[in-house]
Amino acid sequence: MKDRFVALKKSKTNHLLCKAKINGFSAILLLDSGASNSCIHWNLKDHYQLECKGDPFDAASASQDKLKAISTKKASLQIGIHPVGFFSFVLLDLNHVNQTLASQGCQSIDGILGADFFTKNKSILDYATQKLWL
Repeated sequence: MKDRFVALKKSKTNHLLCKAKINGFSAILLLDSGASNSCIHWNLKDHYQLECKGDPFDAASASQDKLKAISTKKASLQIGIHPVGFFSFVLLDLNHVNQTLASQGCQSIDGILGADFFTKNKSILDYATQKLWL
């Protein structure tokens, strides 16, 4: 069994959240194993000192048909107290996600950790204990 884990917080909507640092700056990330790509809210690009890579593209969303997105160059990522190396995100407008969370009395998020993160890091998401094993 892996020996590094991060305790997660369950939101009122039953989403699991974790504290992270992107390029040294604090972030709240929602864990979503059904999301193919990890993303950061597009308006936080400068805050997290993220650099764009490539051309914008259309991304699909569970709540909307298509969203404009752009990939970032790799950024330093820390989950909880554990550095996990460098990781690329997709910049995406997450206003609709945060509006939905706010309407249900939940805190806003800065981004989403998706299946690409879990696969690359061979992570185990344990809902029963609310832990992310790295």
